[in-house]
Amino acid sequence: MTPGPVDLHPRVRRAMSRQAISHRSTEFHQLTESIIENARKIFKTSGDIFILTSSGTLAVECALANLVDPGDTLFIPVYGVFGKRMAESAEQYGGRVVNIELEWNKALSVEELEEVLTQDNNIEIVSLVHNETSTGTMIKDLSRISEIVKNHGKLLVVDAVSSLGGVPILVEKLGIDICLTGSQKCLAGPPGISLVSVSDEAWRKILSKSSKTPSYIDLKKYRQFMEKLETPFTPAVNLMYGLDEALKIIIEKGVENWWRNHHECSQFLYEELESSGLTIHPIKDYRSITVAAASPPQGINPKVLVEEMEHQGVTIAEGMDKLKDKIIRIACMGNINKKKIKYAINKLNDAVEKIKKRDLANP
Repeated sequence: MTPGPVDLHPRVRRAMSRQAISHRSTEFHQLTESIIENARKIFKTSGDIFILTSSGTLAVECALANLVDPGDTLFIPVYGVFGKRMAESAEQYGGRVVNIELEWNKALSVEELEEVLTQDNNIEIVSLVHNETSTGTMIKDLSRISEIVKNHGKLLVVDAVSSLGGVPILVEKLGIDICLTGSQKCLAGPPGISLVSVSDEAWRKILSKSSKTPSYIDLKKYRQFMEKLETPFTPAVNLMYGLDEALKIIIEKGVENWWRNHHECSQFLYEELESSGLTIHPIKDYRSITVAAASPPQGINPKVLVEEMEHQGVTIAEGMDKLKDKIIRIACMGNINKKKIKYAINKLNDAVEKIKKRDLANP
């Protein structure tokens, strides 16, 4: 129940056990085509999608490395660990980052975005984390955020590593220029693959960029090889088999049904956590649909609770950075259902009681 990796469907595990194949073979071309076509149905775009053998973090770096020339101005709001990482990456490529530090119990609002873009006409790129797993917060009005960015004539980069597949993100309709996700979250695939969509507007910026992009994440190179349904470098073929099967499962169930299940399970998870005496960390309007962050009952150390849960057979996550000793995080991603959530909550309640008894016995 961590916010990635998530439990794998038996079909995904079987798919990964296949014999490795050449990444220049006809069979690989078919595998690549299958992944891209099904990914387009989830990204909701007819445009380019590229497959990277990487974590979501490298996909974020890929987006920024391909777009940013030294001196370019970006607006990157920070309301958690992954926003901080994004801003650091942009600065490493010479970007001038306009940054607003928000409380770590919310996400970017429409009003805050409008204010920043009105004040600074030099901003060329807005790059943001849609779902901040470190804090359990999510931008709920992404459509309005996208509209404002486009009205101001800016490029929009969206880190949807932990949300794409779990909630509707209509990439083409919203005008998102680069959207990226990880295989091991809401898509319920194995860790180690990321997907990156690129708009025509983003391509104009990429092709006009004067500075060099690191070879391994140069999207120009990926586009050249994708014409042959290949990757420029040897990919993690067996992880691709697993992702291909995971995407097929989503398509079989129906993308809208997959989204709906995430939403319903999320509501159930929050209700169960509050009934168990936990305090939800984010402001209600910003609560993530794919990961719940909450403070344990008073007197219960989050780290001890996570450890006790693991002894109970359920893996959840601690907080990160300045929330490390304040919250726990429980995911609502992938092959999730209310039965799994109820089982986890029962184990959580057992763990809390066991810790209380132990503390009483050892004051």
